[in-house]
Amino acid sequence: MEFTAVALIIVSAFTHAGWNLLGKHEHPSTAFFLVATVIGTLVLSPVVLPVAPTMMLFPPSVWLPLALGGLFQCLYYTSLSAAYRCGELSVVYPIARAFPLVFVALGSFLLGRGDAISATCLAGGAFIMAGCFVLPQASFGDIRPGGYLNRTSATALVVALCTVGYSMADDHCIRLISPLTDQGISSFRLSLLYLLVQNLTSIGFMLLMVLFRTEGRQRLRHTVTRRLKNAAVTGIGVSGTYSLVLTAMNFASDVTYVVAFRQLSIPVGALMGMGILKESRTAPKFVGIGIMSVGLVLVAMG
Repeated sequence: MEFTAVALIIVSAFTHAGWNLLGKHEHPSTAFFLVATVIGTLVLSPVVLPVAPTMMLFPPSVWLPLALGGLFQCLYYTSLSAAYRCGELSVVYPIARAFPLVFVALGSFLLGRGDAISATCLAGGAFIMAGCFVLPQASFGDIRPGGYLNRTSATALVVALCTVGYSMADDHCIRLISPLTDQGISSFRLSLLYLLVQNLTSIGFMLLMVLFRTEGRQRLRHTVTRRLKNAAVTGIGVSGTYSLVLTAMNFASDVTYVVAFRQLSIPVGALMGMGILKESRTAPKFVGIGIMSVGLVLVAMG
C-alpha cells in the first residue's frame, strides 16, 4: 500500500479516537451529537453542494435503506452517549469498535453463508472474543461475571449492533448509487453526497428524540450555550475521519489493507482513555486490547 494511503489511515485512526475521547470527556447526550452532526454536515456542504442535484437521480429503492441507515446512526449516537456516561473509554471504545465484525460473521453463519468465511477470519473472531473476555476484568486473579453483566458492556454491544445496522445500509445504498459515477461524478464526491444525505436523515431522527423530551431540550440548550465549541470539534472529527478514509481508498491498491490499518484506532483510543482521562490501567485491559487488535487485523486480512 502506498505511503500516502498509510499516512491518511493513521491520521484517520487518531481522528476517530480523538473525537470519541472528546465525546467521553463531555459526558455526552443525543443532543450533543445532534449539534455535532449538524456542524459536521455544514462543513461538508461546500464540497458536496455542487453535486447535490445528483440526488434527483438516486433510484427510488435507495431511500428506504437510507432512512434505516439514518435511524441506526441516531440510535448509535444515543447508545454511545449512554455507554460513555457509565463506562470508561478504554473499555467501551474497543468493544464497540471490534464487535461489529463478530456480529457480521455470526450473521453470515445464521444466513447459511458460513462457507464464505475463511479460517483466518474465524481465528480473528476468536481473538476478538477472547480479548473482550479479558478486557473488562480488574485483574487476572479475580475474574468475575460482573465484569460483563453490567450496563457498560450492554450499551457497548448496542453501539456495535447499531454500527452493523448503518454499515449494512450504507453498503447497500452505495452499491445502488455507484452507477451514477457514469455521470462524471467522482466516487469520492458521490460518497460524500451520500454521507450528507444520511446525516440529514439521522439529524431528523435525533431532533425527534431530543425535542419531544424535556430533558432532551435542556441538554440541547446546554450544548449550544456551553459546549458548542467541543460539539463542533467532534462533528468536524466525524466528517473528517470519513473523508480521510475515502481519500485513502483512492491511493490503496487493496482496500483490505485500509480496513486492517483502521483498527489502529482501537489501541489508540484505549491508550487515550488511560493516559489522558486517567482511567484504570489494569493488566487485563492491556492484554485484552492487544488480543483484540490481532484479531481485527486477522479478520481484515481474511
